[in-house]
Amino acid sequence: MLVGFVGVQALALAGAPPTNTLTAWSVIPLLGAALAASAYFTRRIERRPLRSLGLRGGAGGLADLGAGALVGLLLIGAVVVALGLAGWVSWGADTAGGSPLETAMGLAALLLGAAFVEELLFRGYPFQVLERRFGALAAVTVTSLAFGALHGANPNVAALPLLNITFAGVLLGVAYWRTRSLWYVTGIHLGWNWVMAVSELSVSGLELEMPGFEPRVTGPALLTGGAFGPEGGLLVTAVSLLGVWWMWRLPPRDESLSPAEPMGAAASEAPTPANLSQRAR
Repeated sequence: MLVGFVGVQALALAGAPPTNTLTAWSVIPLLGAALAASAYFTRRIERRPLRSLGLRGGAGGLADLGAGALVGLLLIGAVVVALGLAGWVSWGADTAGGSPLETAMGLAALLLGAAFVEELLFRGYPFQVLERRFGALAAVTVTSLAFGALHGANPNVAALPLLNITFAGVLLGVAYWRTRSLWYVTGIHLGWNWVMAVSELSVSGLELEMPGFEPRVTGPALLTGGAFGPEGGLLVTAVSLLGVWWMWRLPPRDESLSPAEPMGAAASEAPTPANLSQRAR
């Protein structure tokens, strides 16, 4: 079943536009394919509701998404602020037209769709199948390696960027393992990418336009990430490992829930930076 799911997603990815063009037209078909495959294998094959992947509905799902986005914003935001304070990245005025606010909102919608597709593909059904068969450590390892490999064709990719993307996959995998919420890890993914996008820095090597200002990267590429963006630098390596440690220390949301059981309203409150740090003490 896992091979069939991955096969469906591979066909969808094969028909997608090149990775250096990220638009709504490239995300919408992939989102549809990811949802359709997830629904088919979860509901039709395993006879479980789609929410059992960690997609609880209503206010609980929105709270998970928002809490995760805040975590992602804080993690990568710390890197962007550090680069600015060190003088390695500076921002000057840009004469390009367009509303920064409207563009930021559009980027949020676009990146939400892209993040949700990747989380369905890696931390959704495949993660659960691998965990049931081989355990959580194997599920985190395999999905993280595959997540890194997916970005192997991105512009300006190199060994350190690929390592950092893999570490980001570990962060997302551990977060999913501890919270059992696909919305939460989608939020982390969204907040992480959105901060880089609105800072006019490359997102995994991809250039996304943000009117109003233009960055100037002058610091060492080993730390700033150079043309690949912050994810190509050692600062993100450190932040990713810190995030993994943070998520690893979280108590499970509900230890009575197995990966095969539905995620209903009985799950505990959505994890936020405040209560996460309190639980980790």
